[in-house]
Amino acid sequence: MNRKLNKSISNRTKEMFENIVNKLQKIINDGDYEKFLKFQKNFRNYSFNNLILIFSQFPDATQVAGKSKWLKLGRSPINGSKKIWIIAPIPREYDKKVKKIKDGEEIEETETIQYNAYRYVYVYDISQTTGKDIPLQNQTLNSDDMSYFYEKLKSFSNFPITEEEILGGADGYYNPKGKNIVIKNTLSVDDKAAVLLHELAHALYDDFNYKTNRDLSEVFVESIAYIVADHFGLDTSKCSFNYIIKWAKGDTKVVIDLGNKIQKCANQFIDKIEKYELQEERLVA
Repeated sequence: MNRKLNKSISNRTKEMFENIVNKLQKIINDGDYEKFLKFQKNFRNYSFNNLILIFSQFPDATQVAGKSKWLKLGRSPINGSKKIWIIAPIPREYDKKVKKIKDGEEIEETETIQYNAYRYVYVYDISQTTGKDIPLQNQTLNSDDMSYFYEKLKSFSNFPITEEEILGGADGYYNPKGKNIVIKNTLSVDDKAAVLLHELAHALYDDFNYKTNRDLSEVFVESIAYIVADHFGLDTSKCSFNYIIKWAKGDTKVVIDLGNKIQKCANQFIDKIEKYELQEERLVA
């Protein structure tokens, strides 16, 4: 592979991701990280990096796709609509000669090296298109009564849950040794549901060493809990922007490094709850 070309691609990729980091820093500086977490639930098939780019350009977007995809769906971009730029991987490969020892002798073989280059592509939000109606699936539970949601979470949980008096400032905790969850008994129902989501995220997805990486653990778990809570219509201040950024200590890199993991685990958590809800509906029917 041409070294000059390789360097050019590397520099281009570096510029792209520096752009993403800068945009995320602006989101944090503007106090919009909480809004960004809420925004994520509409784009579960996009990478964390592309979510940052979409949000930075079109924070009110709800459903995006490329021009060809919209045309297949019977819709077309409205003339003059602003393009929303994202990055797309381009699979590349090149042959490289390597020396190996085989049967005690040095030989030269050709290996194919595969890698991804990146380029900018553009998409449009559904609000920037016109044509056939697109049915949007309702992905929320009945959120009018959060006591219902709290009871649903308790029945969903594979971990025993008790409500007890907790001294100190904690509203709940997950006990990894006993594999049980304790919720402060004096909390409101909405707060109990928010705390339970937080502790379930600890139990299901938190693989950090809490003694040495407590900050990372809390940023990770609080972000997951916020996304899931918002998805199911629970308005919670327990997972607010300020709380998450406090644990991140304002470090953009912490959020960037955890971004894909947060997104993946939040999506899995939402899917599990929704599948559980469907199973219950089938049993009742």
